[in-house]
Amino acid sequence: MDKANCWSAFVQYVVVTFIIFNTTLPQLNVNDFLAGPIVSVLMTMPMVIMIAKNEKKAVPIVLVNAVILGLIIAAIKHFRASLGLIITAIEHFRAL
Repeated sequence: MDKANCWSAFVQYVVVTFIIFNTTLPQLNVNDFLAGPIVSVLMTMPMVIMIAKNEKKAVPIVLVNAVILGLIIAAIKHFRASLGLIITAIEHFRAL
């Protein structure tokens, strides 16, 4: 892979992170942990189509990578929200 392809993948996952953090999928009735991989795979599809033209063996690797990174991002989103609730509760009890 050349430098431009690496930067493209990096920028894509930075953007995917912002989108996952600001997206819920109530239409699909899925858990927040599944929303991350779904959004990540859907946003990876244009790149997968371009890769499939020249490197068919790389397609499953890219898709698994998208699922794993989407799940990690969704887990960070979930636990960050839980941590925020805990910190708010602690601050509330300190004020009493």
